[in-house]
Amino acid sequence: FVLFHLYFNKLINKMIIIMFFEQENEGKNICPNAVEKEQMDSPDTSITTSFMALPSLPAPLCDIQCVVYNHEILICGGWEKNDCYSYHTIKRQYKFICSYPKDVTLWGHCVVKLVHHNQDANGITLLSFGGSKFIQRHTLVMKYVSVWNGKGEGGFNIQKTKQSNFNAWIPFTDYYNKPIYIGREEDNYSGVRAVISGSNNHLLFISYYPNNIDVFDLNTSQYVNHSTLPIDNCEIFFHCFLLKAQNEIVLFCKKSGLSMKYDEFSNTFQFHNLRVRAEFARFNNYACVCVNDFILFFGGYGGYDFGVAKVVYKYSIKENKWIAFERTLPNPLRDCVAILNEDHTFVHILGGKDLQHHGVATHMKTKVDEWMKETERERQWIAEEEAEIQIEQMKGMKQELKVITLKKKQKEIEMILKYWNRSLSIKIGWIDDFDNIVSRYILLKYFKPLKVLYGHFGYVKRVKFSLDETKIVSSSEDKEVRIWDIMSEKKIQVFKGHSNWVNDAHFSPKGNMVVSCSKDKTIRLWDVNTEKEIRKLKGHSDNVTSAQFSSDGINIVSSSWDKTIRLWDVNSGKEIKIWKGHSKKINDAQFSPDSQMIVSSSDGDTIRIWNIRSGKRMAELRGHLNYVTRATFSPDGQFVVSCSSDKTIRIWDVVLAKEVKKLEGHSGVIRDVKFSADGQIIVSCSNDRTIRLWDVATGTEVQTLEEHSNNITGVDISQDSNTIISCSIDKTIRLWGRL
Repeated sequence: FVLFHLYFNKLINKMIIIMFFEQENEGKNICPNAVEKEQMDSPDTSITTSFMALPSLPAPLCDIQCVVYNHEILICGGWEKNDCYSYHTIKRQYKFICSYPKDVTLWGHCVVKLVHHNQDANGITLLSFGGSKFIQRHTLVMKYVSVWNGKGEGGFNIQKTKQSNFNAWIPFTDYYNKPIYIGREEDNYSGVRAVISGSNNHLLFISYYPNNIDVFDLNTSQYVNHSTLPIDNCEIFFHCFLLKAQNEIVLFCKKSGLSMKYDEFSNTFQFHNLRVRAEFARFNNYACVCVNDFILFFGGYGGYDFGVAKVVYKYSIKENKWIAFERTLPNPLRDCVAILNEDHTFVHILGGKDLQHHGVATHMKTKVDEWMKETERERQWIAEEEAEIQIEQMKGMKQELKVITLKKKQKEIEMILKYWNRSLSIKIGWIDDFDNIVSRYILLKYFKPLKVLYGHFGYVKRVKFSLDETKIVSSSEDKEVRIWDIMSEKKIQVFKGHSNWVNDAHFSPKGNMVVSCSKDKTIRLWDVNTEKEIRKLKGHSDNVTSAQFSSDGINIVSSSWDKTIRLWDVNSGKEIKIWKGHSKKINDAQFSPDSQMIVSSSDGDTIRIWNIRSGKRMAELRGHLNYVTRATFSPDGQFVVSCSSDKTIRIWDVVLAKEVKKLEGHSGVIRDVKFSADGQIIVSCSNDRTIRLWDVATGTEVQTLEEHSNNITGVDISQDSNTIISCSIDKTIRLWGRL
């Protein structure tokens, strides 16, 4: 009660602060939407003093890439525009440099300055890369010397450039003249953003769609890290990606904000969420620069609802706070670029698209100092920002209060039970633990997020605990099987050999082997200790969708799109038995707890139970209205739980072959379902991006877990029912623990 009272007082105090703020500003109309609308629609007398028009670009350009070199801004192509120019900031003139090769299409490419290559005072080296499955990839370099006055600014004679491959885009090669390619076949680099850092300026950090970050070592020409960004419900492209300090990067894209720090020794990232202002979260495709521990954002695109913006935002990295300026761009602008001049006194804004989404030749600049000042309106925004932070903290307190309420209930029940025990002087053997049993049951059904495991390059198809619950095995679209140590949160083994995505992977009962199956039509056995392939099982003629050890570890059952279920001998690798009967693709097959039966699920909306010894079908379970994704036995083998694309979970009596319960609540295809070890809880996951816990006895939903940013493909629950693991198309594995 005292703890609740303290939290309640804190809540009231915060509400008083907000009420006072509202009274102080009554009639001032500082509503975020009103501010933005006024900025978007009303003329601003300060615009002419904030921005200075410069000579227009040689042609309308958008999504251009720029690099500063002495008194020049190098403009390296744009959206389907291959020409490159130099703008001289003192002369205020443009000169043509070169064009990209004719076979290169620029569509959201990236250009960076190779710092460790730029020891020559006479010029710099630029690296350009981009492309996707649909746009030809390129990885090119240009050794640039100034095109002004016939000589480089260090006196270098540019008449020799043709002979020395200067001022031309050429293939990026290593010391042996072998081409270096940045970007794998599956990578989508449209809208890619990158920065260079590292202890020797040798690391290229690449962020790209949908939520990926890679680290490429420019010295070795090898990737040293592939990671997934921990951003929910957001896909990055044409985003803000800026270097804050050595190996420290800041990312913003719509409603996602991240600060990340890279450890070169362990090749790992540490991520920290940054607060994103609600109005800012509507936009992407803005220009941004980092200066004096602040990030300035110019314009942007908010889709059909909010259109093209002309607002200017400032974010304080140090204080994690936002300001929306009353001063704006002269006109709405998206897909422009912002770049600091050499001494960081001016921000140049170049190109972009207008309200009609047409490319523009705009070039303007603004003094950095102009955006470090605060007007009265901006001070009001700071006050509003403080109030919004207070509200967000209150929401967090609300979640804390829910946990406190649950634990308070547990404590109250414990006190009542102890009083009851003492009053009646009951000394029955089990009654001393009765209060613990009841308390444990209360909190058994409630889980919270614990950990997130990153590492797979493709979406994760399935996850399973080891029998001792210290490890996890995962299978992925990236063709790999991985074993993770739960305590350290690190991968400890990687099995490579499948030539297509891996659908399923399970530990053997002893934990010394892993079985996996793949779209490459094979099943493979792996030695956990040596990471080597033990045996390859061939026989299926199509995608193998599941593979599982029997409880004694002697056999393996598999299912396939070839409409068969097969039983294999682990030691010999030979096929023992084959079942045919399903008329459509089989999605899953699993042993019963005693390994005497198999349950299979298929696209034909049916579930079948098979007797292993006789090879005959024991039952067919009908009721689902669409394909069945998964079916599994209860711990006692008396029931089967199934899930389907009809968005329902059904519980079946094995002996009677009848449906006994239907659980409804998911809004998308249900991909996986599991009983807890005591059979009291069912855990399910779905394309609706939720994990749900169900009480078996009542058929009611107990809790919904939401953290994944895309479809959830697999789920498992530990033997002690204390931990849940899940995997997703978002390429992450998440662990959930009891309150």
